[in-house]
Amino acid sequence: MIQSTGSAYTVDGIKFESKIRAAIFATQVNKPMTWGFNKELFDAYNWKKEPELTLDQLYDQRAKNLREKYDYIILSYSGGSDSHNILMSFIRQGLHIDEIVVNHMTTAWDKFIVRDPTQRASWNTGAEHDLQTIPRLKEVEHLIPKTKITILDLTNNLFEAFTSYGDESWVMDRKEGLNPLNVTRYNYAYFKEVRTLFDKSHRIAMIVGADKPHTVIKDDQFFFYFLDKGLNIVPIDDNFKDYTSSSLEFFYWSKDALDLMCKQAHVIKRFLENNPQHMHIWDHTNNNPNNWRLVQEPMLKNIIYSTWNSSWFQTEKSTSDWSSEFDTWFINGYQDHRAHAIWREGIKYVAQNAQPYLKYKKDGTPDGLRYFSQWHYVGKINRQ
Repeated sequence: MIQSTGSAYTVDGIKFESKIRAAIFATQVNKPMTWGFNKELFDAYNWKKEPELTLDQLYDQRAKNLREKYDYIILSYSGGSDSHNILMSFIRQGLHIDEIVVNHMTTAWDKFIVRDPTQRASWNTGAEHDLQTIPRLKEVEHLIPKTKITILDLTNNLFEAFTSYGDESWVMDRKEGLNPLNVTRYNYAYFKEVRTLFDKSHRIAMIVGADKPHTVIKDDQFFFYFLDKGLNIVPIDDNFKDYTSSSLEFFYWSKDALDLMCKQAHVIKRFLENNPQHMHIWDHTNNNPNNWRLVQEPMLKNIIYSTWNSSWFQTEKSTSDWSSEFDTWFINGYQDHRAHAIWREGIKYVAQNAQPYLKYKKDGTPDGLRYFSQWHYVGKINRQ
């Protein structure tokens, strides 16, 4: 069983790991749904006190603690700023990563993407595999010669995942993400193969680089907040039920990384105080997906990570949910495929059965479940 991340939904006294199941049940019983993420622990933490260690020191401390905790470490690597920062933290300390796993779907999206470094629109995200992920790994592979690098084309997994269900029931095995890429984002079928190499006493971890800190200014007060969607990127999986020491580890958003998250918040706060021209970007009136994904996130890469190079290739982030721009190749390119029809059936089922919890696009189309958040006060913002 994957150890709990501490994220859970509650409806009428019943706890759910899946937001989909919780929202459908809440609609059926006409009861409110609440969400918490290690709430008692995080509420008791002093977010106002900035840790003395630097961010890189705290990243290194987190990596070292994970290495000491587990027998076999797998890093889910995309080449993005979050996972690359984790990789570099291990490397600069000489800490061994047993395996790096890279997922892509080149067979499916190859004819829909362009490998042009000037084309950074979100629909071209598939090009990141060749223009960013692989080049970054080639740069460091001589530094990690004992690390196994596994590159998986999950095209078949994606289409088989839908067709094996045959109907809308596939959504019930999701935490939240119903866009196509989320179906195979973390390939636990492969993780299961890794486990067969060991007996059940071995401690195995898959490390995931989620998530960047969410921060906001409201009434001259600076807050760090958790957004439930960031914790729901990994699907529900029961492959671990016989392996109680196997675990999914969120590198950044973890009850074991409180000082790290707190330091990130204070570093961002200080950046804004030193650069007040950017404060409006963090104002709560601009607290929306377009602002988070297209404005804040690109800035954060260099504010909180010393390992990122802005010249590296990355496309814009997706701002939609069920109709994610990242999935344009599937949504537009495979409309006649049975998998596409089953995907649409699942979206329709959730839209019909969790209506009170839907969020909508500007054109009125349902596009995901509304977000839940948990805020923690960091301090008063200094505008002088």
